[in-house]
Amino acid sequence: MHTTVPPGPGTAAGPADQWGIRRAVRLAFPGPSSLAADTVHTARLDVYLTDLLQPHGLALNPGALAPRGQSYGEMAEALIELAVPAGEGVDLLVMAYAIPDITPGRATTTYLSHVCPGNPMAFAISDEGTAAGFTGLRLIREYARGGGFRRALLVVVEQAWLAYDPGVPAAMPSGHSGVALLFGDAECAGMAEPVGEPDLPVPAAQPGASEPVATLGPVRVRAGAFEGSPCAEIEELSEAQPVARAQTVILGAVLKAEADALAERADVVLASPGRPFTGVWWELAGALEAELGERRIVLADADPDLGFLCTAAVEVRGRRGASGPEAAQPLLCFEDYRQAAQERVTPEIWDYIDGGADTERTITANRRAFARVDLRPRALVDTEVCDTRTTILGATLGTPVAVAPSAYHRLVHPDGEVATAQGAGAADALYVVSIFASRTLEDIAASASGPLWLQLYWLRRREALAGLIDRAAAAGYRALVLTVDIPRMGRRLRDMRNGFAVGPECAAVNLDAALMAAAHMRGVGTSALAAHTAQAIDASVTWADLAWLREHSDLPLVLKGILTAEDARLAVSHGADAIIVSNHGGRQLDGAVPSLVALPEVVQAVAGACPVMVDGGVRSGGDAFAALALGAQAVFLGRPVLWGLAAGGAAGVAGLLDLATGELAHTMALAGRPSLEVIDRSAVRFDERSGQ
Repeated sequence: MHTTVPPGPGTAAGPADQWGIRRAVRLAFPGPSSLAADTVHTARLDVYLTDLLQPHGLALNPGALAPRGQSYGEMAEALIELAVPAGEGVDLLVMAYAIPDITPGRATTTYLSHVCPGNPMAFAISDEGTAAGFTGLRLIREYARGGGFRRALLVVVEQAWLAYDPGVPAAMPSGHSGVALLFGDAECAGMAEPVGEPDLPVPAAQPGASEPVATLGPVRVRAGAFEGSPCAEIEELSEAQPVARAQTVILGAVLKAEADALAERADVVLASPGRPFTGVWWELAGALEAELGERRIVLADADPDLGFLCTAAVEVRGRRGASGPEAAQPLLCFEDYRQAAQERVTPEIWDYIDGGADTERTITANRRAFARVDLRPRALVDTEVCDTRTTILGATLGTPVAVAPSAYHRLVHPDGEVATAQGAGAADALYVVSIFASRTLEDIAASASGPLWLQLYWLRRREALAGLIDRAAAAGYRALVLTVDIPRMGRRLRDMRNGFAVGPECAAVNLDAALMAAAHMRGVGTSALAAHTAQAIDASVTWADLAWLREHSDLPLVLKGILTAEDARLAVSHGADAIIVSNHGGRQLDGAVPSLVALPEVVQAVAGACPVMVDGGVRSGGDAFAALALGAQAVFLGRPVLWGLAAGGAAGVAGLLDLATGELAHTMALAGRPSLEVIDRSAVRFDERSGQ
């Protein structure tokens, strides 16, 4: 069987080439299921599933109903909320999924058709996974050609577990994930600029008022034994275009051989093996979020066991902010994001982000430390799959690369920390929210699909500190991160020369205005933030005061800013649940030991008593590999995340974090270390005693 839905003729609803993708959203779902926490429901569900499975000779896996993440229904609801702008509706909803969710009443399209704006006609497509999303595209194309439908939403979701033993080997993803693609005709272009919803990610603005982000080309689903080379069919679709243009080919993880064969003729992206069913859709959403120039994207995925070969073509119309068809420069490394960000913010704000203390010697030393690391690759190791998954203080993540706390994200993007949370969630990464965030803790939590920690400074007003902790716990934050290296602010000469102060359009909204007033008072030759720090932060706090924090909250306590073995041992003895080795990115004590140099000393002193993490100077996934080899369990990014936020909002954050994780996996493969567990000191040569 070989079915194809080609581009169709114009219809009453608008020409077919104007029916296209208006928005792309992707979310990772590491959180616990609310259903699984309901013991009454779980007991009833156990009986229901047992009765359902026994006639088929199947049984529940041990612990099948333990908290393991959202159901399909919960995931779809979250994607719908992000993908459909406020005040808009959907005519057609298609949910594609790989493994039937047998929780009754939770993932049915009947239910979703009532919670999705517009009460759309809804379909569910379930198979072994590969063909589901492509079949959904075919269905949407057919309705678009038939007319009468103005908007359609495709939701592709997968879970990382089975409640029962299928009796045969099953490809299981590394984590829950989902992707939503919103389609619409020419008169729906206004959806790209929703009114009253600043928190929704807008991955790519339209080049013109009547054009979508991308339009849908031919979609093919072939079932049965493969005839000929899959590569030939993929190439055929790549070449079937009206004009020559740049090509991106996104392939499912099983098509690695085809990826190698096509690499010389196209920009090839091989989807992560950790997402066997949503992989190509995850990469497509990422490509549509990025600032791509006009190009064709070809999707292809296959299931050799069932004989499915699925392909689709997407025509990308332009790039964000483009005035014509000129292609944007691709963002291929951290430095590309840095340059893009610098072009988008004022010189004064750039100095605030980029600058450090005094002569900025420590900033330079942080980078030079990574330059002194030599990798020791091992040969003839199976690196077909490089697994970047990790668990940090109970949170399962797709990457050990995390977002460090930094203040006032609205200085670089109007959505601020909400966009950062969305981007971190899309990248399946941990995000530590600053005490001086410019969006509320609750708004950030509502937008996050990944775990959040709250960073604290020790305020003189303990009631304000206690209030923040209580709000964070109520909003679902999973840990507290106390920064311990700022009894006073470092002498940041760039800010002093600029007389830097936070403008009226941005504020630390989680603290009352009176407490934050000094941060907004501009002076000559002074930094308003330094003046505010002197007023608000308690410089008399000692190790003994940690007992108060422990008494006030049951959340895990992480100490950030540890650089010596002596303090590491004190942190352990005072009950720290984790340590972040950090010199504040060179923004505090100029001349402080580089974080990477301090890392082995701290790891040795802790001796496994608690996790040790690190930040400072990380500018690639290769740097992250080096830090992991020296004992870090997670690696935090500070300034680079702001670069991603400035360059592209939520999509920019996700893009930079995905880049870092991709570079890490690439380094793991070439170094012969296919999992994080085997990245140890033997993977590098580094003498922390050498000069800075």
